Amino acid sequence: MATQSPEIRNLLAHDSMVDEVDNKMDFFGGLMNAFMEQRHVDVWLKAGDETDAIPAHKLILVARSRIFKYMLESDDCKGPSKDTITLSEMTRDELETFLEYMYNGWLVDTTLAKHVHGLYAAADKYEVPYLQDICRNKLIASLDPSNAFDVLDLAKTHSDRILEDEVYKFFTSQLDEISMSSKFESFVEYNPALTVRMIRGYVNKVQTEEAFETVIQHFKHRNSCPSEVPT
Repeated sequence: MATQSPEIRNLLAHDSMVDEVDNKMDFFGGLMNAFMEQRHVDVWLKAGDETDAIPAHKLILVARSRIFKYMLESDDCKGPSKDTITLSEMTRDELETFLEYMYNGWLVDTTLAKHVHGLYAAADKYEVPYLQDICRNKLIASLDPSNAFDVLDLAKTHSDRILEDEVYKFFTSQLDEISMSSKFESFVEYNPALTVRMIRGYVNKVQTEEAFETVIQHFKHRNSCPSEVPT
């Protein structure tokens, strides 16, 4: 039997990987196709800014969300074969993106960034923990002086101590820029104790950095000086 060359083996391995990826996409994309093609739908979801409802599948909602599981499996919801649920806190775009995640289990980064606030709130309200984790991580990674106070409000509204603590850390590290924000004065008025804590943390950070820089400069100077030769 002829021995295959390394090039042929690599080509076959590559083709096998491509087939595996295609099969994986077909497997996970099947649910999304069922959603897009509206096959066997049995529940309708309506956004707060729309009169038209979006068809979906109870089984998917029940599997993904603890709240939908309770709502759709309760005695009150078992009767009609076609239920309509209004999610008044969401816009049409947010609801469509929320459902896209429920079916796919992932979102394109640009889509997540666009709707992260609404999705975070929906994930908390309807108890979709993994989506909330994804949104929280995105919010933390995207923190800057222009959005930090909005993210803090979101964290407080949803009692998210993890997100709240990360915002406070950001405040402490960027206090020089944060203090120039138009919202900082109001924040100080309603959070005096926290403001003092932030300022102390910032001062400690600056002092630590200055002390570290002093040590670095000392060693640089020491290393640049010629060694004394004993006589």
